Amino acid sequence: MRQHPARAMYDQIEGMLTSITMQLRSAIQADAEMPARVNGKLSAASDPFQRASSWARRVTTELGSALLDTLGLAATIEWHLHQFQKCTGIVYELTVNNAAGVDLPEDYAEMIFEIYSEALSNVARHAVASRVAVALTMTPHQVTLVVADNGIGIDGRACASGAGGLAGMRARLQAHKGIYELTGARNAGTTVTVSLPIPGTP
Repeated sequence: MRQHPARAMYDQIEGMLTSITMQLRSAIQADAEMPARVNGKLSAASDPFQRASSWARRVTTELGSALLDTLGLAATIEWHLHQFQKCTGIVYELTVNNAAGVDLPEDYAEMIFEIYSEALSNVARHAVASRVAVALTMTPHQVTLVVADNGIGIDGRACASGAGGLAGMRARLQAHKGIYELTGARNAGTTVTVSLPIPGTP
């Protein structure tokens, strides 16, 4: 019996997703298990831990980026959050507002996903959170991403959240006239807010 072309394509995509999902879960699990501090001080083995965590974040970003062309930014984030919840036990809430059906330029979608995955990595490693809420809003003029957790707050992880990967993301955003904000309070969670103007719009 001849297989329908659409079914063959679906089976191919399904196989790709299965492989990517397995790799992503390994990366998320490895990242979440990397202790940045022991008793409030940097671990003596922090360098190997940091290298492993950087690998996990890189894998997460690369795997997610591979799906952006197929699924789009919102669906890729939803897929990632589903795997993130399974691996970490942190419950997620996702809100997407794209009433205009905006398609982001590829490099802008990748930038937003990189920032998102970096923020989720910090939630897994530092926030001691039970919930994370992600809001993605896309208009013809800009895209806005908000990642908020109910963890220990910025005082408990200011150093980790304000340096390294997210600092690099902030620099990239500023180069594209974007805005990055990190807010929170001790024992009241942390919120990362990113706004990025769409090129070619006033």
